[in-house]
Amino acid sequence: MGQQFQLPELDDGTDDGTLVAWHVEPGERVAAGSRVAEVETDKSVIEVTIPESVAVTELLRAPGDTVAVGDALFSYEETDSDGETDRAATDDDGPKSAVTRTDDDDGPKSAVTRTDDDGSGPQPATQRESTETRPTVHEGDTDDRTEVLVVGAGPGGYVTAIKAARYGLDVTLVEKEAYGGTCLNFGCIPSKALIHGSDVAHEARNAGALGITAEVDVDVTQLVEWKDGVVDTLTGGVEGLCEAAGVTLVDGVARFVGEHAAAVETADGTETVGFEYAVVATGSRLIEVPGFEPDGEYVLDSRDALAMESLPESLLVVGAGYIGMELSTVFAKLGTDVTVVEMFDDVLPIYEDDISRIVREQASEYGVEFRFGELADHWEHDGDGVRVWTETEDGETTELAADAVLTVVGREPVSDTVNLAAAGIETDEDGFIPTDAQGRTVRDHIFAIGDVTSEPMLAHKAMHEGEVAAAAIAGEPAALDHAAMPAAVFTDPEVATVGLTSEEAAEAGYSPVTGQMPMSGNGRALTVGSADGFVRVVADEPSGRVLGVQMVAPNASELLGEATLAIEHGLTLEALAGTVHTHPTLSEAVMEAAADARGEAIHTH
Repeated sequence: MGQQFQLPELDDGTDDGTLVAWHVEPGERVAAGSRVAEVETDKSVIEVTIPESVAVTELLRAPGDTVAVGDALFSYEETDSDGETDRAATDDDGPKSAVTRTDDDDGPKSAVTRTDDDGSGPQPATQRESTETRPTVHEGDTDDRTEVLVVGAGPGGYVTAIKAARYGLDVTLVEKEAYGGTCLNFGCIPSKALIHGSDVAHEARNAGALGITAEVDVDVTQLVEWKDGVVDTLTGGVEGLCEAAGVTLVDGVARFVGEHAAAVETADGTETVGFEYAVVATGSRLIEVPGFEPDGEYVLDSRDALAMESLPESLLVVGAGYIGMELSTVFAKLGTDVTVVEMFDDVLPIYEDDISRIVREQASEYGVEFRFGELADHWEHDGDGVRVWTETEDGETTELAADAVLTVVGREPVSDTVNLAAAGIETDEDGFIPTDAQGRTVRDHIFAIGDVTSEPMLAHKAMHEGEVAAAAIAGEPAALDHAAMPAAVFTDPEVATVGLTSEEAAEAGYSPVTGQMPMSGNGRALTVGSADGFVRVVADEPSGRVLGVQMVAPNASELLGEATLAIEHGLTLEALAGTVHTHPTLSEAVMEAAADARGEAIHTH
C-alpha cells in the first residue's frame, strides 16, 4: 500500500518554505540518504533527504508551492534496501540526515530571498520555460565537492574566484583555454600592445614637422613576441593571484549535469564536481560572417590578426565597429593598404555622428579607404590572395582584391557550452543569461556575470559584477547599483563615453545643457601633435548635475575616470569646473567643457 513522505522538521527553526526543486521522479528508486527536494525558507535553502530506500510513485507538490512541516510531498512504496537503486545510499560519513542546510552557520548565507506574490523583496531573473528533460546528478554521485564553482577565468571569473576565496570560501575555478580569458589573451591587452607599437612606428615616420626624420623598419615577428611577453606576464599574474588566494585552478571544460553538480573534463578524464554555488563567466566570442569562416590564412578573425608573423600588403576589413577600427588603424600605421567594408553609413555606428566623423577622417589620413552601405557577400581564392564581392541594399555588387580578409562584425555570448538546461536555466532570445541585481539566475545558487549576461560587453563591467556576485554568495550586502558604466575605443584619437548623451537625457525627462571644449584649444594636445577632437559634458540644467560625458581625444580613456566619478557621485558642473586642474594637461578640457556648460568658459566660445 502506498505511503506518503512528509516534510520533516527544518533545522533552521522555520516551519514552512517554498518548494524550489525536485530531485526525484515518479517510478524512480531512491536510496536512503539521497536528496529528494529543496525547500527555500526565509533563512536558508534546505536540502530534504530520504531516511530509507523507497520507490517514488507520485509527486504531490509542484515547484513554487508553499509547503509546511508535516505536509505530504510525495507518495512512495517501500523497497528492499539491497535492491537496485538509482542513487548512492551513503557517503564516507554514513547516511545523511533527513534535512541538510546548504548554507549552514559556518558557510555563506543567501543575500536574496525569493520574491513573494505581493512583489516585496528582490526581483528574480526571468527566462523562457524549459521544455528539455534535464539529467540530474546528486550530491552522493559526485567525485569532488566545492563551495563555489566558477566556470571561466576571464576578467569576471578570476575576480569572482579571488574575491570569494578571500571571504573564506572553498573555490574551484575551471578554465578551458587561458587564464585571463579573451580580454587578456586575445583582445584588450594584445590589441593595445600592438596599437602602441604601431603608434611608435607611425610617429617616427611622420615627425617631419618637428624636424625629426627617420627610416623605420618594423620587425613584425619581434613586435608580436613583445606583445606575447606582455600577455604572458599578465596571465602568470592572474594565476599567481588565484593561487595566493587559495583558489583551486582546473584546466578543463565544465558542463552542468544537475542543479548542484558539473562534469569537469580535463586531460586526465572527467570528474563530477558538486557545488553549493556556481558562477557562469564564460564570456563572449566573435560572430562569424556566413561564408567567411576564418581559416587563419585568407580569412582572418581578430585573434589571427593579433598573431600575424608578417604584414599583408593589403587587407580587407569587414566591419567598422570598435574592433574593426582599432585593427584597421594598427595595420594602416604599420604600412598595410586597408579597405573597410561596413553596412552602415559611418564608422562606430553606435556613437554620435560628430565622434564617428573625427575617427573616420583621421583613419582616412592614415590611408584607410571606406566602403559604406555594403555587405560582404562571398569570397574566392585569387592566387596568393582573395577576391571579395560586396553588395549594396540595391543589389549593386563590387569586386575587391586583397591579400586577406579580416572579419570583425561583433561578439556574441558563449552560453551554449555549459549545458544550462541541466541546471534548469535558459537564455533569452539573444543568447544572454538573465540575472538579477546580484547576478543570480532563476536558480538562486547559480550566478552569471560578464559578457554572457548582457551588453555592454566590457571587461571592467565583468570584474565589477564578479565582485558583487562573490559578496552575495558570502552573504554580504551587495548589488549592481552603479550609475555610470564607462566605455572606450582605442582608435586614433581615442573615444571614451560615460552616462547619457544630450538626446538620451532629454528622452529620460531631463532638461539637458551641454558644454564642449575642442582639443585644438588645449595646450597639451597641441604639444603632443594631436589636437583633433573634443570633450563634451552633458548636465541637467536646473540642478547642474553631470549626466554624461563624451570624448574623442588623445588619451580619452585615461581622462574618463574623472567624468565617471562625477556621475557616480552626483557631482555638478560647478564641482567639475571649480576643481583646479594641472596645467598644461589634457584633463583641463574636462574642466573647460563643464565651465562652458555654465557659460563661464575661458578658453572656448
